[in-house]
Amino acid sequence: MDNGLISRKLWKNLVLLGMLLAGCSSTTLSGSWKDPDYTGQIKKVYIVGMAKQETTRRILEDAFQYQLSAYGVSGLSSYKDLPNIQNADETKIAANIKTNIADSVLITHVTGKRTEEVVTPGRFTSYYDPWPYYGHPYYDWPFYNNYGSYYNYRRQMIYEPTIISQYKVITAEANLYDTRSNKLIWSAQLETVIENDIQKLVNDFVKTVIKDMNSKGLI
Repeated sequence: MDNGLISRKLWKNLVLLGMLLAGCSSTTLSGSWKDPDYTGQIKKVYIVGMAKQETTRRILEDAFQYQLSAYGVSGLSSYKDLPNIQNADETKIAANIKTNIADSVLITHVTGKRTEEVVTPGRFTSYYDPWPYYGHPYYDWPFYNNYGSYYNYRRQMIYEPTIISQYKVITAEANLYDTRSNKLIWSAQLETVIENDIQKLVNDFVKTVIKDMNSKGLI
């Protein structure tokens, strides 16, 4: 196997594990693209969260609406007039965009899932234990000076077993379209480590998306 590939996989796993241990953002940006011909900024965006669970969809769309407002952008949650996104068609979405006079539409959806595994190798650690006699001089070489010193200053060994951590990762895509031309003006691919706190997971995802949109000059 290519050593470069091994290094990249190891680095990726270490980064994701570090995210979990540090409690930082659970979402990373894999890549993004902006239409170089688009020079405008969005002001009113219609938000469509493609999710199987309606509760997750509502949390996601409301989070986008709230965080976009900090940039002076009006976000419109689609669940308010599209109660069942799974049955919504393009015509209905287009009609709602026109009714709300939105200049853009943001669509997010999950593209895949996988399980990652990180192996932390076991190791031995040690420390000197002067019991039962304290205060005796210690000589490291050779053989602890004599058998008395060896007995009084023996080394205690501690074994830490190998730890195997598994976690699930979802890949997602966010696409932003201009409603006047119906053209794709921005797209991003993201990876999110699944955690139990759905609100934090959604907030981290939305924050990462909006941060990139801002860096691209869209908001």
